[in-house]
Amino acid sequence: QTASSAIKGAIQLGIGYTVGNLTSKPDRDVLMQDFYVVESVFLPSEGSNLTPAHHYPDFRFKTYAPLAFRYFRELFGIKPDDYLYSICSEPLIELSNPGASGSLFFVTSDDEFIIKTVQHKEAEFLQKLLPGYYMNLNQNPRTLLPKFYGLYCVQSGGINIRIIVMNNVLPRALKMHFTYDLKGSTYKRRASRKEREKSNPTFKDLDFLQDMHEGLYFDSETHSALMKTLQRDCRV
Repeated sequence: QTASSAIKGAIQLGIGYTVGNLTSKPDRDVLMQDFYVVESVFLPSEGSNLTPAHHYPDFRFKTYAPLAFRYFRELFGIKPDDYLYSICSEPLIELSNPGASGSLFFVTSDDEFIIKTVQHKEAEFLQKLLPGYYMNLNQNPRTLLPKFYGLYCVQSGGINIRIIVMNNVLPRALKMHFTYDLKGSTYKRRASRKEREKSNPTFKDLDFLQDMHEGLYFDSETHSALMKTLQRDCRV
């Protein structure tokens, strides 16, 4: 519990510092080198000339591609003040992990953003994906890819905790009748007996094929737009 509290506090302090610091940097076009920039700041518990004092262990906070992600947030209509208020004004809420990845999930108190811990390889892959992601957002505004708002790393006590901030597509107040986690594979893709016994189980691909054997029906215009979007997204 203490470790989780320290992680959440460090995330809030780090994002508060880095996003606030960005306001002093003028708006400009995103350049190719912006996707590979990594900014780092040390936040000692006693504070410094640049950072506030806090009750957590000393930590270093890294921000990946800050100008590129600022552009993405603007494109998605996320204002800096709203981003900071959602993430930093109230304690983050830890969610029970619904998947097998071992990641930690946090949600902001207003249900706007999901914060997920990721492995080094995942963070590295996302950073390599950023130029293609940028092109896709500009050419395909209807994209169904996740909305990525930030990629960060908390370093403390020799441990690196990498996180991504995304849009929360499943707010807690929304009543879900059925939930399916679809990956496009049928190998070991059936919900376990333990999962099925839950009050709101998450089903998988084989369950979907069994339960929705007639598929989902769309009007021709919606179907055409959806297929075009999926095809474009798959090229990223």
